[in-house]
Amino acid sequence: MHRIFLIARRDYLERIKSKAYLFGLIIFPLLFGGSFLAIALANRANTREQRVALIDHTGVAAAAVIQTCEQFTRTGPANGGLRTASPQFTFEEEQAAADETAQLLSLSDRIRAGNLFLVIDISSDALRPDGDPKKELVRYYTNSTGANQLGWLYAAVNDGLRQVRLRQSGVDPASIPGLLRDVSVVPMNLLTRNPATGAVIQGGARNPIQAGLLAFFFVFLLVMVTMLGSAPNLGAVAEDKTERVFEMLLVSASPFELMAGKVLSAVGLALTSSTLYVAGGLMALWGLAMFGFAPLNLIPWFFVYLIGDVLMLSALGVALGSACGSPQDAQHLAFLIILPVLIPMLSMSAVMQQPNGPLATVMSFIPPFTPVLMLLRQALPGGVPWWQPWVGLAGISACAVAVIWAAARIFRIGILSQGKAPKLTELAEWVMRG
Repeated sequence: MHRIFLIARRDYLERIKSKAYLFGLIIFPLLFGGSFLAIALANRANTREQRVALIDHTGVAAAAVIQTCEQFTRTGPANGGLRTASPQFTFEEEQAAADETAQLLSLSDRIRAGNLFLVIDISSDALRPDGDPKKELVRYYTNSTGANQLGWLYAAVNDGLRQVRLRQSGVDPASIPGLLRDVSVVPMNLLTRNPATGAVIQGGARNPIQAGLLAFFFVFLLVMVTMLGSAPNLGAVAEDKTERVFEMLLVSASPFELMAGKVLSAVGLALTSSTLYVAGGLMALWGLAMFGFAPLNLIPWFFVYLIGDVLMLSALGVALGSACGSPQDAQHLAFLIILPVLIPMLSMSAVMQQPNGPLATVMSFIPPFTPVLMLLRQALPGGVPWWQPWVGLAGISACAVAVIWAAARIFRIGILSQGKAPKLTELAEWVMRG
């Protein structure tokens, strides 16, 4: 163990003092924070006044539709509870011209010139819909692709048309706002039971930060730190082998000690980076008076999953690097390290939609995918049954031991082998033969 720690300490200090590591450690939070700052500035730049033209072929709906549109754009609900910068809209009615095509072309030119943001064209049959979905009763024209800027349009136009229909049906105009008034629909966290006392804990209102952003941040941080800590071993070991560094080290240490030292140094680097990022994130939440959003109960699990993931992938990287004849050969095997992280990342959308569904549950018990997917499911508001993380942890531990055992057998043979890089079938033979 003394030689393993000496090798790990040497490798850890060498990498942590490198300019590339320090640069990446500093530049990541700047890029990550800067991207959110850039988005905020871009949204603020889009808050200038936007002009909307409305063509009403019914002759009676324009005033009601403009009123509901102004109400929705002025006092509409925030984006899931988060107030976002939104443009100010000014609505104007355009009298329907005899030549409808020429009028729409003229308004389209105004949109292209930047003098107009949106054109709403209400057909003469909009007040008498017959339920045919193929009929285009209301059309709109714009060159904007921002869905958040037009999220109010469908509900606002339909509310305005309903008001006109109700008036035409003899309903008292004074009662229409009450009839059409929305009620608040609040997302809530699931109820839980205290395992110690048996008391039922009511689920409070679900905040969008807790619902998605923190889960994404934790998973993104886990993936990034894991890859930065594990992936370099593949090329670094291949390079050291090419320069015959290991041939000199084998005089003082066994192949397993060399491999274990490399793996432990990767774990140390990952823990160093993640500790700084987690501490920085907690300080940022505290400075923004949002420390209550910090999922403190997930932080221990985050580090547990991080250690297990880095152990598996760094051991695999060291083994594959030892089997390569050059750093260039190592690039062809890099996909074996990327796949255990890439597959769960591609599954994130499906898991977030149904975090306790069959797909999410089964995939989170597959050890190479467990760190990412189980952490994601735990970070989502619904959580997971208490026993699932422990079963996942047992699977990670068993898989890490198996990967390290197989990697040690590959490393023992591959570190002194020369020539063409072995195929996957040959690597399997090395594992079986030892």
